Amino acid sequence: MNNFKLLIVALIALLTSCSKDDEIKPLVSADFEYEWIVEENQAIVSLVNSSENATDYEWSFPNATHENSTEENPTITYTENGTYTISLVASNATSTDTKSVELTIDTLFEHVPYRYLENDGIFMYYETDNVEVYQSLIPDEFEMPSRMLVFAFFNDFYKLDYGATPYKENAISILVEYQGEEFFHVVYMPVTDEHSMWAGIFGLGLPKTLGQISFTNDNPVYFGDAINPLGGRMDMSINTENFSIENDAKQEMINLSLLSNIQIRNGNIIQVGKSGGNENSVINIAEQFPNLVTLKFGEASISNNTDAISNIHPLDLTPSKIIGGYYLKNTIPFGLTGDAY
Repeated sequence: MNNFKLLIVALIALLTSCSKDDEIKPLVSADFEYEWIVEENQAIVSLVNSSENATDYEWSFPNATHENSTEENPTITYTENGTYTISLVASNATSTDTKSVELTIDTLFEHVPYRYLENDGIFMYYETDNVEVYQSLIPDEFEMPSRMLVFAFFNDFYKLDYGATPYKENAISILVEYQGEEFFHVVYMPVTDEHSMWAGIFGLGLPKTLGQISFTNDNPVYFGDAINPLGGRMDMSINTENFSIENDAKQEMINLSLLSNIQIRNGNIIQVGKSGGNENSVINIAEQFPNLVTLKFGEASISNNTDAISNIHPLDLTPSKIIGGYYLKNTIPFGLTGDAY
């Protein structure tokens, strides 16, 4: 009997001497949820980990911008429509569990280049002396030019192909330097059609927004008026009646019209240009093909109002000297391309 009591006491002592590390750990249950949004031309997926009893996580998401992670709640990105598998292996020191789900993304915008069949509008070049505003509008990737020049226009795209909706746009571009060359860079562009807005943002990196825009073709005076979502306003006119352009101003506008446009799309620098690769100035083209392109120089005037806008805005770039302006009607079809620079 005494031997039996000793055996029981020894067994109890052995069990109570076990450390907490020797205790059986609970089983892992892998689980997660996700939510996603479309931003520009990418789907951003946030993974919310709800696994139980896990201490380590191994994620895999083939064909995402990065395909693996050990974070507890990672965020991943997809840049194309498709069906994707997301897998999680959750574990602790003694057990492992896996969960996989399929995610279908079918709402990413697929950019289809517009084909512009006919358009008309007014265009002007001017100098500005507002250094503070000008510098604030130049992205870090570009440099301040030796001269502060602005290209502003109203364009009425009243005839397009591919069933696209006709629309109007207003724009401001500023001169910048990149790798020792001069380019124009669009910093402001309200438009009247939402599809055009997204096409410009996704396809060409243009800063398009929706706005209220009118364009009046009342020869010999052409007038544009635009109000942006913040309440800022631009009024611009070209009066072609009895106007004669000076040769120096004409040549300067020819030179400026030959400069390329450069934008930033998804962190990449692209050069925006017309399809066909025609490197002639639109002014020269109008002289060569007057039956297809009508161009009339005129007295240019512009008035901007930013009273409703509290922050620095491109509309604050007021002219210190107007170089020149013109009315243009174009019937030569073209598209716009955005190629890596």
